Amino acid sequence: MEYIDIFTRDGQYTGVTRPKHDPKKRGEYYRHVLVIMKTTDSPAPGEGEGLYIVQQRSLKARFYPGMWDMTGGAVMAGELQEAAAIREVKEELDITILPEELKLGFERIVDWDDGTGLLLSVFSTIKV
Repeated sequence: MEYIDIFTRDGQYTGVTRPKHDPKKRGEYYRHVLVIMKTTDSPAPGEGEGLYIVQQRSLKARFYPGMWDMTGGAVMAGELQEAAAIREVKEELDITILPEELKLGFERIVDWDDGTGLLLSVFSTIKV
């Protein structure tokens, strides 16, 4: 079973860890990562369109089955965002990313209608 840490909206760890798929309570947030991967043969920024690696979500996925998406997922309990990004890319695409190859693009708070949300970290890298 996978476990996640629960945070407040402002990123403070609450001291609560629970199974990943347990319902969240109002005011609870968890960390999530996305990795945008550009191919090595893409033009430099500003010199044309790039080629990106995307994946099709499993038809068995709980959310958005069969849809195209960037690689990512929940940050597990005790895990750093960078480590989660590296792990997710390896698990989902069998591509190895070294920590120095990752660049943090931006962070964003995502609020859901039920009063819960996620603390999103978006990374970029150039691979393949």
